[in-house]
Amino acid sequence: MKEKAPLEAVDPLCLPVGTRIGPWRVVGFKGRGAYGTVYRVEHESREPSGPFALKLAITPGDERFAREAWLLSRIRSPYVPQLYAQGVWEHPSGAYPYLVMQWVDGEPLYEWAARRNPSERQIFELVTQVARALEATHAAGGVHRDVKGANVLVRLADGRAFLTDFGAGHYRGAATLTSKLLPPGTPAYRSPEAWGFLRLFLRHPTVHYPASASDDLFALGVMAYRLVTDEYPPSTHPDEPGAEVWREGGPGPRPPRELNPRVSPDLDALILKLLSTAPVDRFNGKAREAAEALEQAARDAKPTTASPLFLSGHVLRPRWRSPGAVQRAEERDAAVREALGRREERERDRAEPASQQVALQTRVSLWGAEVAVAAAGLLLACLMVAWLYRAPEAAQTAAKRDASEERIVAMGDNASAISTTSAPVRMEGTKPTVGLPMPEKSLPGQRNPPCNRTGEVELRGSCWFPLRDIKPPCKEEGKEDAYDWKGACYSPSYPAQRQPTSDPP
Repeated sequence: MKEKAPLEAVDPLCLPVGTRIGPWRVVGFKGRGAYGTVYRVEHESREPSGPFALKLAITPGDERFAREAWLLSRIRSPYVPQLYAQGVWEHPSGAYPYLVMQWVDGEPLYEWAARRNPSERQIFELVTQVARALEATHAAGGVHRDVKGANVLVRLADGRAFLTDFGAGHYRGAATLTSKLLPPGTPAYRSPEAWGFLRLFLRHPTVHYPASASDDLFALGVMAYRLVTDEYPPSTHPDEPGAEVWREGGPGPRPPRELNPRVSPDLDALILKLLSTAPVDRFNGKAREAAEALEQAARDAKPTTASPLFLSGHVLRPRWRSPGAVQRAEERDAAVREALGRREERERDRAEPASQQVALQTRVSLWGAEVAVAAAGLLLACLMVAWLYRAPEAAQTAAKRDASEERIVAMGDNASAISTTSAPVRMEGTKPTVGLPMPEKSLPGQRNPPCNRTGEVELRGSCWFPLRDIKPPCKEEGKEDAYDWKGACYSPSYPAQRQPTSDPP
């Protein structure tokens, strides 16, 4: 059996399969970016189900991971990977922060487009999805600051775009990442106003360019331009050739439609609007307006937008696609969709027995409850029938028992155990009585057990005196207050210091 390599021998830049980072186990390598390496990982327990993407810092203590975690935890979008966990991996060479996110089985945007011949409708969908991701980012109070093709993954199973790598992003209150005037980012995607700010404050010791949503929209325009033409627009850096088109009042870049006639006028106009030299002209700096304009254009588009956007042939130059490469990519996409379908079917199969077991248990419980109710009903019916047949006999027995209890109560101080299971029964030939029934609770000031005074008995949790010389009705004018209890009269017992309630003689 192969021994596990000591942690000192594990290179944080390239973790071997099986390495554990907290509760996560590395099962594959995905790729490496500017400041992090992405691995495919699984949780050490069965739940939650995976796989997941773990992004590990290249250098110890990288603050960009906390920044990315802050943004991802607040962004709510189907086009941004979901954040599941964050932590720090302790290694002999230092503490490496990491993030665990939703796994996206896909390809970077430009690679995805280079291996396929997408239609303009697909381009509309992809650019719109990134715009929606930016809308959610801006709504959370952040800016991405590094929108580009390499930071957009296209999922192979359904062609959905995911905006990734928020480590260069910013939000109010976040610390400055660098001492430079311009924030981290890719020069080809910088807006003209960012370069203008650099020239204006080149020698300022502390100022930093405040990137805005308009900068993200300009980068989105560069990405869309590159996506439909296979070329970048002219550089916005003032010192590079062609940058004069970005000057105030300049013509702007060459329209994408001039490079690729298959681009529709609507898509061409929207891309140029995103690349406007004035920030306010980029949909007023609102990604939502850009997304809505793209969606409306896609709805109004002609059927030709479903046709391939590039020429087909064995020519290695921009705006041409190899038929063989496209076929292989389509076959791979189909295989991924098929594998995904099989996995979802297996998950459904595993879930169905559990749901069937729950349903069976529910049915058994309901059946048991129904049987219990039916049995109780049957028992109650039997008791009612028996009571009807035995009512006269029960009345006579109760009368005899009441008389016996009356004699026991009159016998002395210790006769306090009085049964309360049956009520007085009126016998034939007796005169109906009207009186106050025995209260269920003690009267105000009445003595409570132990009832140890001479002649005192305990009834219903209180102390009473039997009135043997008084017969029901117990409450009549001229008599003291008394209460009926099973054919006898009782008077409440009060403490000795209590003043009498009756009038003096």
